[in-house]
Amino acid sequence: MVGATQGAGCFGAAYEYLFNVSHQLRRAGLKRQVKLTWVSAEPFLGHFGIGGLPHGEALLSMFLRKERITAVMNAAVDHVDDGRLVLTDGRAIGFRYAMIIPPFIGQEVIRATGEISDAKGYVKVRDTYQTVTRDEVYAAGIAVAVDAPWQTPVPVGVPKTGFPAERMAHVAATNIAAQIRGNQPTSRQAFGDIPAVCVMDAGNNGVIILADKMLPPRKHGLLIPGPQAHAMKLAFEKYFLWKAQHGYVGLP
Repeated sequence: MVGATQGAGCFGAAYEYLFNVSHQLRRAGLKRQVKLTWVSAEPFLGHFGIGGLPHGEALLSMFLRKERITAVMNAAVDHVDDGRLVLTDGRAIGFRYAMIIPPFIGQEVIRATGEISDAKGYVKVRDTYQTVTRDEVYAAGIAVAVDAPWQTPVPVGVPKTGFPAERMAHVAATNIAAQIRGNQPTSRQAFGDIPAVCVMDAGNNGVIILADKMLPPRKHGLLIPGPQAHAMKLAFEKYFLWKAQHGYVGLP
């Protein structure tokens, strides 16, 4: 079983794990012996914590049918017993092996300040990534408080890792450098306006996810399935590791 709890904010990683497990089971000749179940707080397949994209639900449904994976949506987890995932509605889903994405949580040390955070311990920022109350304090990535423009039956977190984290950090770093030089911070980009750029690996397949904005309303959104996505993911990982190992931090 693979899933993501209420409040989770990285559904793409859970989908990747799900489809890679399915692929490896097939390679090992065990696919027909294992029942795979996807358990998610999302209101529908392909929501991803960003409200979904055009044809996303149909595409993910096709992927799950092809891989013979059962989906349990709108699921809120109460607790995990030995070999059982128990939902808040009383349903229990048995498993021999499971990977569950937990919710991101804010930090108590931030919440304790009583000034820069919301009630959950996330940092409230402007589109310069300076905190709302202090010009000299910045935050980026998962630490940032983001309110999604929708309500879902089960609370769903917003992904703030990967590309959006890099964009936020870039804006923050540019503004910090400006302040050090004695200038005003002028670089800004609201979280919802950051483009959605992601490659979801799925064994020997995958999906390229592109949208002009992270959060709706959007003008453009696109999901491109195919083995080229798997090749792109492998190439990016090798490039990223090479860049990190050699200290080429200035490269994109």
